Amino acid sequence: MGDSIGLPFEGLAPKRVARRLKLPLEHHLVFGRGMVSDDTDHTVFVAQALIEAGNDADKFGRVLANRLKCWLLCFPAGCGLATLRSIVRLYCGVPSSRSGVVSAGNGAAMRSALIGVVHAENAEVRARFVEASSHITHRDPRAVFGAQAVAELAAFLTLHQARPSLAQLQQILRDSGNGPDWDEAVQKTLAACESGNLDLALTDRARQKGVSGYVLETIPAAVAAWFIHFGDFRATIEAVVQLGGDTDTVGSIAGSLAGVSCGRAGIPETWLDGLVDRPHGVAYLSRLARQLGTGSSGVAKFSWSLLPRGVVFTAIVLFHGFLRLIPGR
Repeated sequence: MGDSIGLPFEGLAPKRVARRLKLPLEHHLVFGRGMVSDDTDHTVFVAQALIEAGNDADKFGRVLANRLKCWLLCFPAGCGLATLRSIVRLYCGVPSSRSGVVSAGNGAAMRSALIGVVHAENAEVRARFVEASSHITHRDPRAVFGAQAVAELAAFLTLHQARPSLAQLQQILRDSGNGPDWDEAVQKTLAACESGNLDLALTDRARQKGVSGYVLETIPAAVAAWFIHFGDFRATIEAVVQLGGDTDTVGSIAGSLAGVSCGRAGIPETWLDGLVDRPHGVAYLSRLARQLGTGSSGVAKFSWSLLPRGVVFTAIVLFHGFLRLIPGR
């Protein structure tokens, strides 16, 4: 839902978002309906790989890498440059443990919350799975730190079903990474969470142009939005959208944490009813979640109907891109 609601605003500066924004937010990508982007696709592939791999992190990485290779053949409109380069490396025979490129993008963090939920009770296994997922596309330590932080927060929520205290949040974030850049991002996150002012989580650049795909801009914004609006799924996503920039991915990460906090019952029914995408629509996502929840193994097959869907989605994205060229929109 964070992906779908945020998608129409992706790439817009906050001031431009404000001109187009009508609260309460509803789907409006296609005639009042919503679709999903690569963020949801990747989460689906993570779920499928978790089902197939069991507790084998190496197998998980191989299965996820194969899903991404198939996905690239389906003309995905939202494929980031780091992910594209990494999948090309996979096709050239580079193993999934080394296919990632040097990038501090937010792609690895976007798909790690589910790992935290499924492996909430085993920190060592969780860390191996996060690393296996991250290294397929990203080798920059900062990208892995962000992915680890999201997984750890999701694991905490799964185990405790409560918002962490500021001290617990600080511990989780500090244990997830290191270095001056990471420490600065943690400080921004904590300042925003303590004050309830989401603006404190942002860099000067993000305030002007929107939150970018740089993981150290994404994580403070997503985590602070979730923490400040804890228990209110709609408010979390609406707060992220108003920040502008990479709204679908920041919305995906904040929405993942809010989803673990609220459960399905906390998601607005109009958002669930308004998602018309296929094959990764609400019905399929629900079946996949039930399969994960029961701990059953097996093979969750890749859906090649993503190919015609990718063509349609690309056309819709291009149409919206042309609309944005119209003055005043």
